[in-house]
Amino acid sequence: QIAFMTLTLFPIRLFFAAFMMLLAWPFAFIASMGSEEQELEKPLSWWRKIVDILLKAIMRMMWLAGGFHWINVKGRRALPAEAAILTVAPHSSYFDAIPVTMTFASIVMKAESKDIPVWGTLIKYIRPVFVSRSDQDSRRKTVEEIKRRAQSDGKWPQVL
Repeated sequence: QIAFMTLTLFPIRLFFAAFMMLLAWPFAFIASMGSEEQELEKPLSWWRKIVDILLKAIMRMMWLAGGFHWINVKGRRALPAEAAILTVAPHSSYFDAIPVTMTFASIVMKAESKDIPVWGTLIKYIRPVFVSRSDQDSRRKTVEEIKRRAQSDGKWPQVL
């Protein structure tokens, strides 16, 4: 049964998940096309919020194809007014991507990640706080940016 499913169901799921990823890319590319670094520091406009909803649906379909039919959430997510910063830890697996793609919260990540083909466009779309490993002043700038986003009175999504 495992061999049969590996030869039949797995390729179909893999193809569908890859298709959803590639389907999301043009929306993220168009939404961030022409964006300058200064514009990336501003909160989302109304039309980007619509693209946000569409991309969340596409990402949910990608996780569905990957076998996550139902994602159990214990408790409830704190509202931005209650907690501007959420912590996801311990980053021990690729499953940390699930809350990121389902919420499009601002995340903190290394600056080199934005250069990854296809995935880098989606990363830039969610406008994370980038940390540069080569810049000595990057940690201070990252903390300042997290504080600025957290104190924006709901203009920015929660920082994850």
